[in-house]
Amino acid sequence: MSRIVRTLLAAVGFGLCLDLSSARAATPDLFDMQFESPMLSEFNHAPTFVKAQVVLPDSYDGMPERRYPTIYLIHAFNENYRFSARKLQSWQDAFRTNHAEFILVSLDAALPSGHHEFADSVNNGPWGTALTSEFLPEFESNFRAISSPAARYVTGHSSGGWSALWLQVNYPDTFGGAWSAAPDPVDFHDFTGPDLTLEPPQNLYRDARGRLYGFVRSGGSDTMTLRDYVSKEDRRPGGQFDSFDAVFSPRGADGRPERLFDHRTGVIDPAVERYWEEHYDIARLLKVRWPELGPKLRGKLHVVVGTWDTFHLDGPVRLLAEELKTLGSDAEIDFARHYDHFNIYDYDGGLLRHDVREMKRALERAGVTAS
Repeated sequence: MSRIVRTLLAAVGFGLCLDLSSARAATPDLFDMQFESPMLSEFNHAPTFVKAQVVLPDSYDGMPERRYPTIYLIHAFNENYRFSARKLQSWQDAFRTNHAEFILVSLDAALPSGHHEFADSVNNGPWGTALTSEFLPEFESNFRAISSPAARYVTGHSSGGWSALWLQVNYPDTFGGAWSAAPDPVDFHDFTGPDLTLEPPQNLYRDARGRLYGFVRSGGSDTMTLRDYVSKEDRRPGGQFDSFDAVFSPRGADGRPERLFDHRTGVIDPAVERYWEEHYDIARLLKVRWPELGPKLRGKLHVVVGTWDTFHLDGPVRLLAEELKTLGSDAEIDFARHYDHFNIYDYDGGLLRHDVREMKRALERAGVTAS
């Protein structure tokens, strides 16, 4: 029996639909769905679900024997995986402009601790393994997706952009390409300014000259320091740096994630930093495992970031680009001049149009056709 439960939100006519609600004559076909993960449920000692919204291609209902490539979309920190009307229209425009048909799956990455980034974590649980080994096979058997790595793409923005790269790098035989926009720090030599790899550790808030790091910027100029940002975050639980701790840190004796740094002083815990670097620094992982990963990642890594990224995320992407160039990678990394963290979606006439066009070309190069 399928572990997937679907709720049809728009249009009708699918035999496995359960809990039908809000049906209306609309395009595209849009489903809420959830999958109970055995791995995550065991980790949490309670039923735990991978949730998603699914958008089906225009021809899906009229061609019941056809199978389709799939795009897995991961939202940013503090965003909802469910499609707004505007976001849904942007994706439909990207597909129709490029005459491309994909199943689009928007995955829920939110937890009370923040964003789990689809990384296996001692605090959040095995989200990456659960997605790739449990969810994908079940999903593809229920939604007529092509069960081939060459027909599975992963994409996202910000924390979702980091997630997309993480999944592609750690599961290179599962996905056929990652398209990442303005990802969370991908090289811990520049964690939005501070270098986490220094020994002894530097202060997270101040550089070697004692100057406070800027964190939020607008139009290329800083408007808030990293210290002030963290202070503001501490007024509510589940902020961005709490979220990083939940994903990247070891678990403390009290059962909670250990903090990378003292939020009052900015002093970094060297043991926690080493754990972060050894387990979750994407640039380091690529460097250490390149003989194995290089051939498997050929043609699969795509990153775009604005040179005025609001949270200084262009810095770590530059370091990643340099590392990949040294390794001989063919990764495509674009720096969008004077774009920030949010208007990056306007890049190249529309980022989604750009990405769908590239995904369609990747399918053609791989010789994948809908069957």
